[in-house]
Amino acid sequence: MPRGSLGNRHFEDFRKPDKLEQGGLIRISGNFLLDHEDEIVNLVKHEGRLAENENPQHKVKTIKKTDGRLEIEISNSRLALHIGKRLNHAYKGAHTYKFSKGEKFVEIEWARD
Repeated sequence: MPRGSLGNRHFEDFRKPDKLEQGGLIRISGNFLLDHEDEIVNLVKHEGRLAENENPQHKVKTIKKTDGRLEIEISNSRLALHIGKRLNHAYKGAHTYKFSKGEKFVEIEWARD
């Protein structure tokens, strides 16, 4: 094959991501959220401010309300885990953690009825 043809390339190198996705996503739902939304949002924002004071790259990126639940994007997986644990400590409830991307990204589902 001539130089530069497909025979000299390693296709697996093209599939590797340049950077692993990092951060976290927290989804909060349940009847408890209806009565305590302001408290929960304040807790999340407070923990985000504390983390941002320690490291400006660790922060709460967005808080959105969709379909009766909150979706919170976090810039760092450890901060997402910390906020998930604080929610559970403060309000109890059911929670699950799902790690992906080499444990650099975490999805947290937290609910209480």
